[in-house]
Order: sequence, then structure tokens, then C-alpha cells
Amino acid sequence: MEINFSPDQQGQGQMSCFGFGVKPQRLLYDLSPSTVPLPLSRKYGKFAPRLRFEELRAAVLSLGHTVELEETSRDMHRYRVSKSAARIDVILDPDPYGSGPTDPDGHQVGDVWSISLW
Repeated sequence: MEINFSPDQQGQGQMSCFGFGVKPQRLLYDLSPSTVPLPLSRKYGKFAPRLRFEELRAAVLSLGHTVELEETSRDMHRYRVSKSAARIDVILDPDPYGSGPTDPDGHQVGDVWSISLW
């Protein structure tokens, strides 16, 4: 999880939170014990190394929201969740710059890269 802060405009040394996000792409390669905090792994068990967009979309739809394509770049689709500030970035091309053969165990088309709220 990432939490973003910026200084208040009054210059009083205060910080304001302007957004936060979840980065499931890190679960694939970051195997350190701190990647998933112990209280979460105790409660929910082992986290899968990837989050498939279709699974997330099904969960969002079951809550009565819609998921709509907002924009597409060379390597990502960005989706917007209705009635929220949530944006979901999904891998469209795991090797957008043609740097070589993709790792079959690495990121795949349809993996969720990030979920952000800002």
C-alpha cells in the first residue's frame, strides 16, 4: 500500500493526504516478509502472487458497481469504478518496449498492476 502526502498550501508544516493505492504487482517478485504485514497474512492467509482483473471485476460487480474503461496506454488499461474515486491499472502488454521474451512466470496480460484512490 502507498499513501501520498503533500505540504499544505499555508506553509505551516502540515501535510495532507491526497491519495492512496494498493500495488498488487509487488507480490510477484517481492518475497520479503514485510510485503504483506503479519496481521493481514494471519487474518487472510497467504496472498496470491498476482491479482487477475477478471476476478477483481467480478467482486466489484457483485457489490453493485460498474467497471468502465477510462483510458489505454501502450502497456496499460485504466478502468474507473462507478460511484468511487477508484482507478484500476491492468497490464495490456508486459513487454511494451520489446526488450525480449517475457517471463512466463512474470506479469501477464490481465494482471492488476495497481488500484488507486485520488
